This record gives sequence, structure tokens and C-alpha cells, in this order.
Amino acid sequence: MNKIYGLQGAPLLSPEMKILELIETDPSLVSVFQRLNISLPFGDMSILQMCERDGYSCAMFLMLCNMHISPTYRVDATLLTRDMLPELVGYLRASHRYYIGHMLPHVARHLDDILSHCDNLSRSLFSRFYNEYMSFLGEHFREEESEIFAIVEGVENNLAMDIGRLEAPHGDIDDRTNDLASLVIKSLPEAVPTTLRCQMLKDIYALRDDLRVHSRIEMHLLRPLVEKFLKTEER
Repeated sequence: MNKIYGLQGAPLLSPEMKILELIETDPSLVSVFQRLNISLPFGDMSILQMCERDGYSCAMFLMLCNMHISPTYRVDATLLTRDMLPELVGYLRASHRYYIGHMLPHVARHLDDILSHCDNLSRSLFSRFYNEYMSFLGEHFREEESEIFAIVEGVENNLAMDIGRLEAPHGDIDDRTNDLASLVIKSLPEAVPTTLRCQMLKDIYALRDDLRVHSRIEMHLLRPLVEKFLKTEER
């Protein structure tokens, strides 16, 4: 197996690593394949071979996977190129679709199972809280799509864009996701089976952690990439 490094800023993965090794390193990376609509099977294919087969930048794919694996990973700015911008924004848009179309409905299905064991008051409370949470996330995603991603995609025609617009606040999302988990832990009626509680908590924390990765990608990959593009164009 290819050696994996854990030092901050050092690459954790290599182009020669086999796809099987990559997934065994962190099984949650299968969501990256799902977002990029990369098809199986892989056989004994390496990361580089897969990227060449499906038309993805191997460097960008490795950066995204490293971001998912390590909270301390930071991209070497010298590796960033302007042609990575469309691919990166496409991935961030795909992540929004993944949350709305996959992760949130999965949590909602567990919530439906839980509500079947609740009294009317608890059912109303939890349904309202989750619906408000869904609406909050949906609005945040819409704002990112229109006020950040659309601007980045048009950056070639807007070289004076304000980099500060890339600093979209994510703390509220983290707080609200933790509040949702807290409700499950502290406030569900005793009649709700432990298995259902644990299943929902598992999905809530998986969503929270993935949203944190999403935020890191925006701050530590999208922002430096846009900054480098703008500086290059100013010369």
C-alpha cells in the first residue's frame, strides 16, 4: 500500500494509490465518487487511471479527498491552476445536491420512524424544528449558489470581485446541527427505541462532519484558488 502522511500540509494520498486502498483509508470518501457521478467498478485501477478515464483533474480530486480525510490539510498554492475553478465549483454545487437529495432525506426517514413513537406534542415540536432546520440549510445553499458560486464562475469578467464574499458564515449551520442532535439525545420521549435514536444520531453527525468539510473546502481551497487567479490576472 502507498504510504499515507498525516503532517499538516503534506499530501495524504498519491496518484498511484489504488481506488480500493483509497476507500479503505476512509470509507466516507465513497460520497466523493457519488457527488462526481464516477461509475464503478474500478478493478485494480489507480486514482490517476480513474481520473483519466472519467475526465477529472487528478490534482483536484486528490485535494478534495485530502480535505475530507484530514481537518488540518491545507493545499499547496503552487499546485492551484485557473482551470480548476469550474471543476471545484461544480463539486461544491454537487455537494449541495448531495445534502438535499441524499443526506437530509435519510435523516428525515429516521425522524419519521421516531415520530411514530412520540405523543402529539413531541411530534409537533420535532417536526417543526426539523422543518426549520431544512429551510435554513436550503436558504444557505441558495445564497451560496447565487451570491458566491455564480460570482466565482463569472470571475473572468469581474476581476474586482470582493474576496470577502467567499467568507460565508457556517457557524450557525454547525450550531443548528448540534442542536438537532441535542434534541435527540436529551428530549425524545422514553418510548422511542434506543436503536432509532442511535441511527438518527449517526446520520446527524455524519451530516455535520460533511458540512464542516464543505466549509473547509470553500475557505482553504476555493478562496486561495480565486485569490491566485485574481493576482495572476492583475499582472
